[in-house]
Amino acid sequence: MPAHVPVIADNALGDAEFRDYFVVQTPAMLARYEQFVAPAAALVDAAAMERIGQRWELTTPAGETCAGPVLLVAGRQDATVGWAATVELLEVYPGATLAVLDGAGHALPHEQPGVLAALVQDWLRRVATARSGDPPGR
Repeated sequence: MPAHVPVIADNALGDAEFRDYFVVQTPAMLARYEQFVAPAAALVDAAAMERIGQRWELTTPAGETCAGPVLLVAGRQDATVGWAATVELLEVYPGATLAVLDGAGHALPHEQPGVLAALVQDWLRRVATARSGDPPGR
């Protein structure tokens, strides 16, 4: 995992939890944190998260792939799960789009919402195309 290194830092902004989570530390990001992240954090079942964390492993049986449209998105500055291992998933998902977004950490949906929305829209288009049987690009 890369070290947590903000791309925009402001040590006077927010609390330590905010500064340790976001790599984009701006007043707008603090507002998103206070509106969406902080209230949800209070609802987390810590015991359940601990149990999940003890057994957390994503594996794919050798030789199996998923040919359908897949979207893999990671933050270049994600110090929680990193991004490098995501590249290995391209072997499992030959129809995948992989985007590693600079200027985003584990809070990627908050830090790069416009780019993420465009990627999801493209993925939805590819899913619809695959379901319709039309060749890609039509």
